[in-house]
Amino acid sequence: MPHGAALSFGRFAGRLARLILWKKTDRCEARCVKALGVGITEAREIIKKSFVNMGMSLVEFVRSPLMKPNIKDFVEFDDASKKIFNDALSRGRGVIFMTSHMDNWELAAMRFTSEGLPLHVVYTPQSSKDGDNFINKIRTESEGMILIPAEGPGMRDIFRTLRAGGILVIMQDLDARSDGIIVNFLGLPASTHDGAVKLYQKFKCPIIPGRYVRDKKNPAHHTIILKEILSDRPGFGDDLKTSLEICNSVIEEWIKETPEQWFWIMDRWTYTLGKEI
Repeated sequence: MPHGAALSFGRFAGRLARLILWKKTDRCEARCVKALGVGITEAREIIKKSFVNMGMSLVEFVRSPLMKPNIKDFVEFDDASKKIFNDALSRGRGVIFMTSHMDNWELAAMRFTSEGLPLHVVYTPQSSKDGDNFINKIRTESEGMILIPAEGPGMRDIFRTLRAGGILVIMQDLDARSDGIIVNFLGLPASTHDGAVKLYQKFKCPIIPGRYVRDKKNPAHHTIILKEILSDRPGFGDDLKTSLEICNSVIEEWIKETPEQWFWIMDRWTYTLGKEI
């Protein structure tokens, strides 16, 4: 079907999922109230739009093979952002691209690879083997990702990627559970992955935070936004927890700007707050 019609179907699917998954919806709204300090009415509207965004993102993901030839028409990657990325790569130490579950990061990945920037993505396998195979097939064949499992032998590939001057992608907004360090995220204690900072301490590889934004007036259009090399901030890497606080603060800023485009359905605070949120 035409892309616009597909997105309309995605919006409908997102609204329907919100109603069907009403228990998860209630928890999302509770998270939003506590994390952003907003009232329940505003939180409900944010979560409603978040489900709509997820519905559209799912449709876009499935349509990735069709979108690939014209990905530049869907995702903007301006010269200023490219310069930041190329400046970091030119240092020859590899690059850690720190990102989060906002807008549609899958399309952004495809846009990067269209520029000849191969992404080595650290990922957590899905519980369903068939689902995992389906997702990874699209990621590798359509989006051009090189996948590195977060567990097992993946660490060797992570080291190899950075030593070769490659690009390593880390999703920094996942619950690290017992493997993480407790650092506030949106004002609430959250188990935070420390891998990006530890890798920087070991390899001195630049860390670039990157976000993506879906255009509110034209939801088929997305923009990649890169503003800085985070690890160039004075003192970054000197202290592990302080550096993780800096990483979290960047993602917090993104979420506060476009809260409806973050995946509130993720169990970000489960390890620290359990079913409370």
